[in-house]
Amino acid sequence: MINDNSVIFKGTKNGLTILLSPDIDFNILKNHLEKKIEDAKDFFKDAKTSIMFKGRDLTEEEEYQLLQIITKKTELNISYIFDEETSIDMPEKIEKSLRSVQLNDEREQIDKTKYYKGTIRSGQCLEFDGSVVVIGDVNPGGEIYAEGNIIILGSLKGIVHAGCKGYDKAFIAALIMKPMQLRICNIITRSPDNPDYSIHAKVFPQVAYLSDGNIYIEPIDYKLLENL
Repeated sequence: MINDNSVIFKGTKNGLTILLSPDIDFNILKNHLEKKIEDAKDFFKDAKTSIMFKGRDLTEEEEYQLLQIITKKTELNISYIFDEETSIDMPEKIEKSLRSVQLNDEREQIDKTKYYKGTIRSGQCLEFDGSVVVIGDVNPGGEIYAEGNIIILGSLKGIVHAGCKGYDKAFIAALIMKPMQLRICNIITRSPDNPDYSIHAKVFPQVAYLSDGNIYIEPIDYKLLENL
């Protein structure tokens, strides 16, 4: 049986202190931390805070696993974590651990993919909290909003917004790239006014990506794909 005091939350002037029992198995401790968070939802507000782990020596991997639980189960914005021997500046190993938690959560979200077979017609709007693959065309007036990437296996002539919740590594790819409006994260562009898409023109699949605050549209090649 797990002791109710194996995980204790305390608010302090420096942020949130989490007291951890040194006497129970770490996997049991993780389960109890998760349950304690679920039972104390009002304690975890959407706020920027620091975290201190006390009472138990943690490896970097154990610390990372606890941070994963906290970031997935709460809306806390963790600015840094510290202990009694660290300064208020975020140590490099802790900063790396926090970045890993954030990137893993972001990656899990982006890796979810919705496949749509058919044409997105004028007036239609497709929204998804991951990436979207359309096997067909996006006509003028058709719209797609994805938190991840957007891939069109056909003609893109409508409005598309990849990374619509702030994911700036998102990209948009299409066999024929001629959008009314193209947006990645918070940057907007459109295709050239007079691209040559005549029946005699050689058309290359293209990809749009964000770099240094600008959207670039280029033919797809292996070298480019390696950097996306």
